[in-house]
Amino acid sequence: MSNYTIAEIDLSVLKNNINIISSIVKKTKILNILKANAYGHGIIEIAKASEKFKVDAIGVATVEEGIKIRKSGVKIPIIVLFQHFKSEFEEICNYNLSPTISNADFLPYYDNYMERFKDSLKLNVYIKIDTGLNRIGAKPEEALNLAKKVLSYKNLILEGISTHYASADMNDEESINFTKKQIITFNEVVNNLKENNIKLNIIHSANSAAILSYKESYFNMVRAGIILYGYPQIETNLKIKPVMEVKSKIVLIKSLKKGESVSYGMTFKADKDTKIALIPIGYADGIPRKLSNNWNVKIKNKYYPVRGRICMDLMIIEIFDDKINIEDDVLIFGNDKELNAENMAKKSETISYEILTNIGERVKRVYKD
Repeated sequence: MSNYTIAEIDLSVLKNNINIISSIVKKTKILNILKANAYGHGIIEIAKASEKFKVDAIGVATVEEGIKIRKSGVKIPIIVLFQHFKSEFEEICNYNLSPTISNADFLPYYDNYMERFKDSLKLNVYIKIDTGLNRIGAKPEEALNLAKKVLSYKNLILEGISTHYASADMNDEESINFTKKQIITFNEVVNNLKENNIKLNIIHSANSAAILSYKESYFNMVRAGIILYGYPQIETNLKIKPVMEVKSKIVLIKSLKKGESVSYGMTFKADKDTKIALIPIGYADGIPRKLSNNWNVKIKNKYYPVRGRICMDLMIIEIFDDKINIEDDVLIFGNDKELNAENMAKKSETISYEILTNIGERVKRVYKD
């Protein structure tokens, strides 16, 4: 929105979160998930920090995301976790990205293109196993034949396999049983491949929730997604903290008389003479409109209520008769027991993932180390 509205990304908190995850999973490898602009935190900076902090690999959703990271100079493995298009297979090879496949359709294209590297480079391929989420992935009974097909190409390496859980973050009996069933199914696939002398360097299935709740899902690599950014999804005593704080400044202060309304729809009317302050951030910057009259901000360690509807470019707060000045700092949400993405998500009837990834391009990312 303006240079005064920022998303402050604390890389020391990121490092601490990585260290905590590492302490949980011990010697298991860590795959940092950086899709969707690193959950809104900035894909290039978080990729560079991930490499600096010695994580084992990076996971992205799209080929474009992988290319962006490679062009920034990051050398560690990058796994494209989702289905890509046929037109992108050359870029997969050129930028040394590791595709995740659900079938054998693209294997001959990869292999043929890799010929130009004259055995100096081979392409690492991952097979995704659909154990019940019913999104991308090969069915368990297709895994062995698909693995054999990958191995039949001289320029391809079967680097590993993975799966994804549908309800690892839920603690009701049906969800727990479903997750355990998925783990059993995936184990059966892994064991079947091993019994057929198929070597797998990497086996990953644990997402953020499974890292905390299902140790048997670790195998030899875990995927740190939302937990990496400070939102474990499950109650825990671990000192995982939010990496991002969204901040702004007061841009205008006005007096409001008793009975006067604020913003569109006149949803707030003053019950006495008071003062309001305008903050240059709105729903175009990712602040949910559902928080109208239903959120607070923090100024000088005190909470102030949002009044009236949140606008595209502005929100309005009531500051009463307090000594608040133009350009005073305002915390919208971040590392605060009340003002965080989890609480914002609950009030907006969504999830913290959406809050973080919706923080728009107008909000400047500023990095602390």
